[in-house]
Amino acid sequence: MSIGVVKDVGLLAVKGNNFFELHIKQMSGIAGIVGDVVDLEHCLVAMQRCQKHRGDGEDGYWISSFVDGQLGLSCCSRTVSEVEEFVRQPYVDEDTRLVVMADCDISNYRELRVQLQAKYQFSTESSIEVISKAYCMWGEAFLHRLKGSFVIVIYDKSNDVLLIARDRFGEKPLYYTTHRGVLYFASEIRPIFSSGVISAVSAERWAGYLLYSTYGPDYATFWEGIYQLPAGTLMRCNGYSLIENRWYDLHDEIMNSVESCDVKTVSEIFFQSLEERAERSLSDVSSCGLRVAARVESRLLHSIINRGQHHWKVHAFTSEIESVGRQPIATPVWLTESEIVSELEKMPHWIEEPFDGRETFARIAILRRVHRDGISVLSSGLGLDVLWQELWDVGGLQYNYNRKHDIFSDYLTSMVAAPRHSHYFGGEMDENRYCELCRERMPHILRFMSRLSAEVDVSMRMPFLDSDLVVLAFVMPVVLRRNRSSIFRDCVASHHSCHVSGECGASTLPMWMQGTVKEWINDSISDLCRGVLRLWFDVASMEHFRSKFNDGCQCDEQLLWKCVSLHQMLNACRRF
Repeated sequence: MSIGVVKDVGLLAVKGNNFFELHIKQMSGIAGIVGDVVDLEHCLVAMQRCQKHRGDGEDGYWISSFVDGQLGLSCCSRTVSEVEEFVRQPYVDEDTRLVVMADCDISNYRELRVQLQAKYQFSTESSIEVISKAYCMWGEAFLHRLKGSFVIVIYDKSNDVLLIARDRFGEKPLYYTTHRGVLYFASEIRPIFSSGVISAVSAERWAGYLLYSTYGPDYATFWEGIYQLPAGTLMRCNGYSLIENRWYDLHDEIMNSVESCDVKTVSEIFFQSLEERAERSLSDVSSCGLRVAARVESRLLHSIINRGQHHWKVHAFTSEIESVGRQPIATPVWLTESEIVSELEKMPHWIEEPFDGRETFARIAILRRVHRDGISVLSSGLGLDVLWQELWDVGGLQYNYNRKHDIFSDYLTSMVAAPRHSHYFGGEMDENRYCELCRERMPHILRFMSRLSAEVDVSMRMPFLDSDLVVLAFVMPVVLRRNRSSIFRDCVASHHSCHVSGECGASTLPMWMQGTVKEWINDSISDLCRGVLRLWFDVASMEHFRSKFNDGCQCDEQLLWKCVSLHQMLNACRRF
């Protein structure tokens, strides 16, 4: 059996029995192979070991014949709190003749279960069984009923088809490749390489990132031949071909909602929804961390939580000097020079795409502190700032390099053209906002945070990155015929007594770029100039750039971290 890719854009061997405990799954490491593979079981175990950090306890795998080849599925899950009944995955549902596994955090699975109980009997209290029954009841349309983040894998024995679906904004990761006619997929990229696929960085994707700060098409990764399933996409595998179709399209949802929104209640519905999502995200955990920064998203999330019934569960942390001692009171957290170097040394063991310098280390500091304090979940207001800010930060937080920097060679420039995005809206700001959410910055952050949270052992929740809220945020300025920022400020003033700033607070990280950190960065740049990718750089300009950094002169910090990211990815490639 040989599988070809079509783009639109049994034997049971489970270690241990299906059993349950009262827990909710926050993270899983899923993996699968479809095709003719020698010693399929050995490959599955190897893939599973590479993402052991995403699960705990015994691991399960499931193998069966599929068309004229084999299908192997494996999953390891992590459990962190006391609500949902836990079942070992892959979950074999004899009633529906489905095999299901998922990396999911579905907030409305109990409501769906109530709807399904009229037709089906349940043997567990898990969301995995709800997924199985929901697919049997509504077919592929069941995806539209799910609220939350998920990657779902379903093998439908009756129709001999494998389905893989990803949530609306891609909060949960899924990567895949086809190698010698065999499909490999996993929650992370490293397990795919462990199965025998050769690792190589993608020159084209790196050229686009270094020159234009773009993360590429929604299916692209920074590794040659490795793809990600785009957000809101369903992939079908029948043993011979892969067909991808969008099951969710944000633009269509926005356009449809413009016609149906009630002008009088749209603002009230939006802020009521913000509060409901924030409360729901805390309802099934005993404690939760919250990063407090100067930007709009964390301040508003903290204000909403403070007014709710779960406010006592939240522990606030900050990595910004300006926020220490101010309201809301937050525990200060940052890394020392030696800790920064230690994190840089660890990165090649887990990094899979570029990182963002100071912001990355701020996140690492918070996540590690949250974990040390025994807190297993960190809540984030991520997404709200993209929805509401009027002016983009042109200092490097967004893809804005539409010119060739002197340190890059003509050879690198010839590899890729400047990015061109489709125009979805009449205004440039909404077009940028849409690209930020669906094409560029936000998908990158979500992928990186998923990998980082797995490494640090803390699960992430983003209550504001909800499809209904996102749609309303685009619709409100059109329906109300008002400036986006003025609508937002009026709503905040009437609902929450908190000062909201769109400015990004200063970080302690510039102070960290001294001493051993500066030496480490210098060595990385020198390695690039002498290494296998030296043709990508103009060596004389690169040396001048490095000299300015050494002398303490003002230099492009984002460009500096791009070079360090590339160096780290090369080190990661050598370790695969």
